Amino acid sequence: MKSNVPTNQPDPGALLRVRQLSKSYVRGNLWSRRVPVEAVREVEFEVNSAQTLAIIGASGSGKSTVARCVAGLERPDAGEVWIDGTDIAQLGTRELRPFRSMVQMIFQDAATSMNPRFSAAEVIEEPMLLKGHGRAERRAAAEELIQKVGLPADWLERSVMEFSGGQRQRLAIARALTLQPKLLVLDEAWCGLDLSMQAQIANLLLDLQAEHSLSYLLISHDLSLVAGMADAIAVMSQGRIVEAGNTQQIICDPQHSETKTLLCSAKAAEYKLLPSLSKGASA
Repeated sequence: MKSNVPTNQPDPGALLRVRQLSKSYVRGNLWSRRVPVEAVREVEFEVNSAQTLAIIGASGSGKSTVARCVAGLERPDAGEVWIDGTDIAQLGTRELRPFRSMVQMIFQDAATSMNPRFSAAEVIEEPMLLKGHGRAERRAAAEELIQKVGLPADWLERSVMEFSGGQRQRLAIARALTLQPKLLVLDEAWCGLDLSMQAQIANLLLDLQAEHSLSYLLISHDLSLVAGMADAIAVMSQGRIVEAGNTQQIICDPQHSETKTLLCSAKAAEYKLLPSLSKGASA
């Protein structure tokens, strides 16, 4: 299997190509000196169709900033974000709109991305409503998608606040699929769920990937949570990718001290936290 790792020559067939991506923020206020802080520095990677790249690293390593730049929620200071042959980093707000349906982001806490007054049907249908789809088409899609993510169709009228954390993540996945994206960006999407629910959500994502040829960019601080899903892993530290390779290579032969620390803390060498997942083991 071809690895989704940084290369010197861009793969013209890659769905996502990130080149020399850099992003800084300004720290400080009116009463202190405002200092620019580099969150991401010259990051490069590729993700091919129907493949998964996991970006892992400690808190503050810059991985979530990368995710937001890929999803078009942040504009990088420098670099390129090529999605299906177009550099979205150079597009204006209006020009970027067609690409928003192509890339969907699922956040750590699904509840924060949903209107608490909405029903499950309204949550799932909202992207289609904004695109001008008719009521009957929206409802048919909602009924299909809620069942596809493992929830009963008769739950569509329930308030989102009646759903558990794992069930809300399933709703978030269903909503992300309404516009038939090619790439899902999952930013710590398992954080806060118990191990059983983590495995269920991960297996659901693997099934959806196989059915729809989806590509995934997984963001996590825990190598054990992504090792069973990813074709390749990139390790970030202080805004840079310090090591990258296929999953088995990173698990079995880590080279950088940051990778070894993450392996040690997650006990990923034992490979037991998500035993029902097998994709990474055969990568």
